[in-house]
Amino acid sequence: MGLKHITLLVLFFSSSFAFSQTDKINSLNTNPEINVDYPFTSKELSFIDNAFDDETLKRINKIKPLKKYVKDILRNRIQILNKKYQINENLPKLSSVRSLTTIKNFNENNFNPLLYNFDFDSQKSQIYRVDGTDLLINIIPKRE
Repeated sequence: MGLKHITLLVLFFSSSFAFSQTDKINSLNTNPEINVDYPFTSKELSFIDNAFDDETLKRINKIKPLKKYVKDILRNRIQILNKKYQINENLPKLSSVRSLTTIKNFNENNFNPLLYNFDFDSQKSQIYRVDGTDLLINIIPKRE
């Protein structure tokens, strides 16, 4: 084999390794129809545990459509967006939604939508301003 062949072979293999790296895509975020089939994450289990009593937890675990419904809410239907507050905006505040607990400092990484009385069955998008911030909570409408 000549030097050209060896060089081409090395280039071929090195480029194929560079493009075939296993950069796993988080399937929990990419396909809503499939991602509700994956088990609850520890964070989701914590959210559910904080929001529901033991009897409701048992029902969620026992009734498969209810389990998928909760997974869909947590994985696909809540968005936290950053949009500068406008003085004349007419968005309801998150504090106007009845909740199971009082949140003193909003933390977008630990926002538990199950603690709030959102209308998750609505066919319309719902947007709430997190009080005193540039953050919005968008409840994506339920898909049929």
